[in-house]
This record gives sequence, C-alpha cells and structure tokens, in this order.
Amino acid sequence: MTGRGDTDLALAAVRRVRAARERDSRLGLAHALAERDRRAQAVQEAGDRLAAAAPFTGGSSGDFLTAVAAGSWLAQDLAETRVRAERAGVLAAEAGHRWQQDRRAIRVVELLLERHAEQRRAERVRAEARELDDIAGQGWLRTRGGAS
Repeated sequence: MTGRGDTDLALAAVRRVRAARERDSRLGLAHALAERDRRAQAVQEAGDRLAAAAPFTGGSSGDFLTAVAAGSWLAQDLAETRVRAERAGVLAAEAGHRWQQDRRAIRVVELLLERHAEQRRAERVRAEARELDDIAGQGWLRTRGGAS
C-alpha cells in the first residue's frame, strides 16, 4: 500500500503534531484569559481603593501633603494596573487568534484525510462494479455458450 497509504500515514502524523500544537495553544488561551480576568479584577480593586480614599478634610499642611501623596500613589497604581490589564487583553486576543489558526490547521488535515477516505471508498465501489460486470459477463458467456 504505497502511495496513498503512505500519504495517509504522513497526514495522520501531521494531524497528531497539529493536534498537540492546538492543545498547547488552547491551554495558552485559557491561561491568557484567566490572566486577563485577574488583571481586570485588579483594575476594579485599584479603582475601589482610590474611590474609598479618605478625602482631605482639614488639618496641618503635613496632613494635606500626606493625603495628596496617598491619592497620587493610588491614582498612579490605578493607571499602571489599567496598562497591565490592557496588555493582558492584547495577549488574550493574540492567544485566541493563534488557537483559531491551529484549529483551522487541524481541520485542513482532517478534510484531506476525509477526502482520501472518500476516494478510496469510490475506488472500492468502482472495483466492485467491475468485478460484478466481469461475473455477469462470464455468466452470460456460459449461458450463451451452453445454448449453442
């Protein structure tokens, strides 16, 4: 079974490799989505901390500077947390794109294998039809030969 069988064995090997790659990219996507969600939660928490910060209600200039510094730190923390969340979102989108590509690559190989199987089925049907035609022809010849 050279030719088609070897091709199918090679395609099956390609499918296994691509399936492993797809599985890895799916795990990477799951990790990236979890990280994106974790970063979004961190943004929410940083925003809540900033909103909950006690406003300056009076006191010494030292108290005022302390309140300003705390508010500035909380605002900076929120901004940095948002940047990290945006990066995590970009990474999750890239991981999703990579996973979709890997899924399509597997599907292409599966379609080729299905096409080869369909061609083999069609070849078997044609071979069976030829054999039945030969049997019918031999029967006709025997019948005709016996009648002469």
